[in-house]
Amino acid sequence: MDKPLNVLMLVKRFAETYPKHQHKFDMIAAIEKVANVRYWGKDGDIRDIVARMPEEPDVIFHYDFEWRNAFAPHVTNMDKIDILKACYVLDVHYDPAARREYFDRKAKPDLIFSASKYPFLGAFPEAESRFRWLPFGVNTEMVADYGLPKDTPYSLMGLMDAKYPFRSAVLKAMSREEGFVHYRHPGHRTAYRPGLFVQDTYARAINRSMISFTCGSVLQIPVAKFFEIPGCRSLLLAESNPDIEELGFRDGDSFVACGRSNVLELARKYRADEAARNAITDQGYAMIHREHTNEVRAGRFVGIVRDALSGRT
Repeated sequence: MDKPLNVLMLVKRFAETYPKHQHKFDMIAAIEKVANVRYWGKDGDIRDIVARMPEEPDVIFHYDFEWRNAFAPHVTNMDKIDILKACYVLDVHYDPAARREYFDRKAKPDLIFSASKYPFLGAFPEAESRFRWLPFGVNTEMVADYGLPKDTPYSLMGLMDAKYPFRSAVLKAMSREEGFVHYRHPGHRTAYRPGLFVQDTYARAINRSMISFTCGSVLQIPVAKFFEIPGCRSLLLAESNPDIEELGFRDGDSFVACGRSNVLELARKYRADEAARNAITDQGYAMIHREHTNEVRAGRFVGIVRDALSGRT
C-alpha cells in the first residue's frame, strides 16, 4: 500500500471569518481523510515555511489568492523550490493578469486546479497542460435530507447582479407566484451570527423547498448551488452549462434545464406533477451523494497528485 501523501496546505482558516464560504474549506479539510495534511496560513517565504515542517511535503497546495489573499497567505519564492506545486482557482475572472504572472513567473505551479473547466480553459488556454478539474463537492453532514416538510413550493437564493441574468429572470417571473420565496444573499464577508443564512440554516431552507433555482452566471460556472440544491433533496431548475453536463447532470433525470423564457411554465408543471418532481429530485439527490461529495473530490486530488509525482521520477 502506498504511504499517505504529505500535503502542505497554504490556506487561511477563512471559514471562521467568512462563514458563507464554509463549503470551500470543508472540501479542503476532506483531504485530511486520505493524506497527511499540514496547514500554513501566514504570509512568508516558502523556503522558510518548508524548513519549519517536520518533513518535506510531497506537494505544496496553494489555495486561491483572490480577494487580496482573503483565502490564502501571500507566499513568495514559490518558483525557487523544487517540490511539486499546485494551486487552486475559484473565480477565473479575478485579475487574469495577476493569475498569469503567478502561473508563469511568480510560482510556476506544476498543477493548476480549478473549480470550473470550460470557463478556466476559455480564460487561460495556454495553461491547459497544467490544468486539472476539481469542481466543488458537498459536505454530506451539511448538505443532506433533513426530512423537513416541503412547505416552500419555490425558492431562489444567491447573488442577484448583472452577472446573473437568469436569476433576475426567475425573480421577475416568479415574484407573484404563490409559494415563491426569495432568500437574499447573506454577504460574502458577513461575520457569523445566529440565524445568518449560511450552513445548516441555508441547507434546511433548500430541504424545505419543492423546487429551487440557480445558474452559473454569464461565465457558466458550476457554482456550489448546482450540487447543494439536489444534495438537499430539492428539485433543481437551472440554466444548464457545459460544465454541469460533463459532470453528469441530465435534463429530466437529475435536474430540469430551463431558460429565462420558460421558467414559470416549467416551475408550474413540476409543482403540479408530484410523481415526476419526486423522481427527478430523488435521482438528483442520489447522484450528488454518489459522485459529488467532498470525499470523492479528495480522492481525485490525491490521485492527480500521485500521477504527477510518478511523472517526476
